[in-house]
Amino acid sequence: MFYPLKIGLITGEYPPMQGGVGAFTQELARALAVLPAAPALHIMTHRQARPPEDAARRSWRQLRDPLDLGFAQLHPHVWRWRWPIMSQIADWVIRYELDLVNIQYQAAAYEMYSPAINLLPWRLRPVVPTIVTFHDLRVPYLFPKAGGLRRRLLNWMARQASGVIVTNRSDGEALRQSGLPADGIAQIPIGSNITVHPAPATAVAAMRAGWGVSPGQLLLGYFGFLNESKGAELLIQAVARLDPAVHLVFIGGRTGSSDSANNARYLESLDRQIAALGLAERVHWTDFLPDEQTSICLQAADLLVMPYRDGVSLRRGTLMAGLAHGRPLISTAPQTLVSELVHGRNIWLVPVDDENGLVAAVQTLQADPTLRARLGAAAADLSQQFAWDQIAAQTLAFYDRFR
Repeated sequence: MFYPLKIGLITGEYPPMQGGVGAFTQELARALAVLPAAPALHIMTHRQARPPEDAARRSWRQLRDPLDLGFAQLHPHVWRWRWPIMSQIADWVIRYELDLVNIQYQAAAYEMYSPAINLLPWRLRPVVPTIVTFHDLRVPYLFPKAGGLRRRLLNWMARQASGVIVTNRSDGEALRQSGLPADGIAQIPIGSNITVHPAPATAVAAMRAGWGVSPGQLLLGYFGFLNESKGAELLIQAVARLDPAVHLVFIGGRTGSSDSANNARYLESLDRQIAALGLAERVHWTDFLPDEQTSICLQAADLLVMPYRDGVSLRRGTLMAGLAHGRPLISTAPQTLVSELVHGRNIWLVPVDDENGLVAAVQTLQADPTLRARLGAAAADLSQQFAWDQIAAQTLAFYDRFR
């Protein structure tokens, strides 16, 4: 007899916490919940994901109960991702009779200083099959001079899991080169973490006017949290060399809930750079906004510019949001081929860390509205490959292999 799977999703962050992995988990759960053979979903995450108003109306004992999200049961019970969490999660799996656990892995989302989450697939092997979704392959910090141990621990985590999901080709190749069997890896893309909310022209114009941007001026947009890997300081330097009528808006929260201390230090350096270059009147910030407002901000930008230091990649939800919103995009050449992204067709690519190239790219697209429109339309067409219903169906099919 067929019965729906009971799936546990583990994530270091979850809304209202700010972070791409949490947003991904929420969208994946929603999409899984409406499939014809929808699984029963339980989400284990950090205590900060509990809405304050919910905590205020519950007794201490009731705080141990899950929150019913409609599409999943949320368990915001984790205080720190350290050693005790392994037994806590094993107990959770047994209590709710879960058939499979899917760990949404990104080192920064799990505090980086403890390998407990990396050892979880090994700990759960006698209890339940585990799948690890690697949102990237950045290694945990662990402790000073951990060196190669960090990479070995990441690869060992992949080998101990029953199966692995990667979001892009290059991560899959890296894991195969580490010795992971190819038949244990599924490549499933991520989708946009911001729903497209079509906005009237008046709303878009009002958003631009609020930043002091007139209809004839070019507005560059940068979407996503700020850290050293994303090249924001290069973009600011480029803006200083562009026509004084060009403005830049940083859309979204500045640091996120994960690795916020390091990101905050980076943000302070950007503030100093903006002041030193005299760009305070041309660089704008939205901070964290609800989906609908974020969507309007994306539509208000004439160009999205995201000069990632590690090259453009399909693992970035911010890029997917730009594609879904049909924005003409400037980014950096990928480290390995990303066949879906074609320079001049659906994106404009420049070399990594090339300030001159970035300035030239903006000037080229500024002077050619027709090219911008063509890039934006092609980006929207490409985004159809990354629809959440397709992502959920592929994910559930992979889960079923371990039933």
